[in-house]
Amino acid sequence: MNRSQINRKEMYDAVLSYFDNSPEKWSAIPKVGEFKNTLSELVNQINEAQLAQQEAQVFLSKNKTQLKSMIAQKGDILNDCIEAFALVTDNDELAHKMGATYSDLNRARNVDFIPAIQVIISEAEANKLVLEAEYGVTAEQVEDLKSNLDDFLAINGKPRAYRIASVQATKDLEQLFADAEALLDNKLDKVMSIFKRRDQNFYNGYQAARVVVDN
Repeated sequence: MNRSQINRKEMYDAVLSYFDNSPEKWSAIPKVGEFKNTLSELVNQINEAQLAQQEAQVFLSKNKTQLKSMIAQKGDILNDCIEAFALVTDNDELAHKMGATYSDLNRARNVDFIPAIQVIISEAEANKLVLEAEYGVTAEQVEDLKSNLDDFLAINGKPRAYRIASVQATKDLEQLFADAEALLDNKLDKVMSIFKRRDQNFYNGYQAARVVVDN
């Protein structure tokens, strides 16, 4: 998250905390509870998207050798499953394509390593249904390898071949913040106007919690 998003997230937390500390003030008005719960769910999703962004970006802090080794290990695990499928179905051509070991992949020059991993990914996607149903391959496993390879391509100054998790997480964060702002501006602020004269202290406290503090 950027600084502006962090400041807004702190405001969302302050609003939720304010409601949690004074349930007797608003619990008789279901719409307040409905909008408060929606904001709480959005904040939970923001936390999850932030974690996904951080986990995806951590790969870029690893050096090229470590990342290559990680990709080779994951590629070897995946191509073993594809090779087993090929052997069972007497697909000698596919079995030969999937015959590389971890050492073969890790020792390969980058010019050979990158397409070798891309072939593994391509075959995993081409045989997705049977591999997931019968050979223990998961969609997350393939997406993880694709994301790692994108990081490796970026480190080597090459265009990313696949969608990167951190990019998607960033887009998710932007949408979640937009949804939270719309909820507050168009719904929660409006329903809270009920308290403007009924309970001015409670209303003023809400307004104070709604202030975004620039750190």
